[in-house]
Amino acid sequence: MSAPPLRIAAISLHTSPLEEPGGADAGGMNVVVLEQSLALARLGHRVDLFTRRSDPDAPAVVEVADGVRLHHLDAGPAAPLAKSAMEQAITPFRQALREHLTSGDWDLIHSHHWFSGVAAVPLARELDIPHLQSFHSVAAPEDARTLDAGEPAESVGRIPGEQFVATGSDLVVAVSEAEARTVRERYRVPGERLAVVRPGVDIDRFRPCPDVAERRRRPTLLFTARLQPLKAPDLALEILAHLDPALEARLVLAGGVSQDFQHYRDELEQLARELGVEDRVSFVGSLGRDELAEAMRCAGALLLTSWSETFGLVALEAQASGTPVIAWRWAGGVQEAVGPDGLVLESRDPDVWAEALQRLLDDEEGYRIAVRSAREFAATRSWDASAASLASLYAQIITPPRTPGATA
Repeated sequence: MSAPPLRIAAISLHTSPLEEPGGADAGGMNVVVLEQSLALARLGHRVDLFTRRSDPDAPAVVEVADGVRLHHLDAGPAAPLAKSAMEQAITPFRQALREHLTSGDWDLIHSHHWFSGVAAVPLARELDIPHLQSFHSVAAPEDARTLDAGEPAESVGRIPGEQFVATGSDLVVAVSEAEARTVRERYRVPGERLAVVRPGVDIDRFRPCPDVAERRRRPTLLFTARLQPLKAPDLALEILAHLDPALEARLVLAGGVSQDFQHYRDELEQLARELGVEDRVSFVGSLGRDELAEAMRCAGALLLTSWSETFGLVALEAQASGTPVIAWRWAGGVQEAVGPDGLVLESRDPDVWAEALQRLLDDEEGYRIAVRSAREFAATRSWDASAASLASLYAQIITPPRTPGATA
């Protein structure tokens, strides 16, 4: 017998799930929240998404799909806010959210990112509704000296806020085993209150280019992420500079700049000039989902240069497109997002990356195998399977445990 349908409140305070990833502070989390919600609705559940209004003209409610609605709540100015300024929105958002949660019969609340959790956990306790927390990124410790420890806290409340929601939630849902380990070690969350649900990928939208050979001719290398130091687009520029000029490779940097890193693109453009590759680099800004799929389909390789990733959704999307991925081994959950034939490197030396990429592109048969293997790996990950795993966790949380000796 199938499980009864659930009514789910999904909270994404600082960024709307409908925002295109790669722009401002939108990223893989936006995709995960939206795609899992749509897949949960296909399973018969009802999902109401709640986000902060950042546009005065945004409607109060958006009917996203059958079973999925998005609510814009007034919390602070109806304008974009930098993440470093987002804490001011938590209390008014909580007040606006209370009106919705007290007027409905909710089975559970699932918060995404720490802003959302800090707003929602007190309401969940007040209304006796189970609360699940997903971080999508975990702050680096205060004494961290390098970016491989994770995303530096953008405001003083982040680390205590993460501690509060990690220990105050019924379950923390991580996107990778690596993220689960980080939460367990940094915030002392016991294993029974941790679960992992990996993201999926839309293999119909992200599909391979039929002409594999064309990808290897004057290849286009793709970097897609917000332009900020954590994502290390500077390393992508250095890799391009270290490739054999005869390869005639180009680099596309697809991603916007968040308010907290307004001058970073200027720094990257200056670096490209210093490296002598400015004529082979394109800054294309944030791409829509279909535009990104087209870019991935045509790329020779994806450079996933991040210092830290809780999972690395773009790696999965690239592989669904048949695009080989080159990534850094120690970037959190990346190894869980890259298939067996992906290039996961130990070093961050651009010479090492350039040499590995050159070997891949020079080997016609090896490249064909890499393309096929990437697609086969991605095809094993679907959003429907991801949502089914999530729904199973939901059912466990809302079902009271049976007492010893109880009969059916």
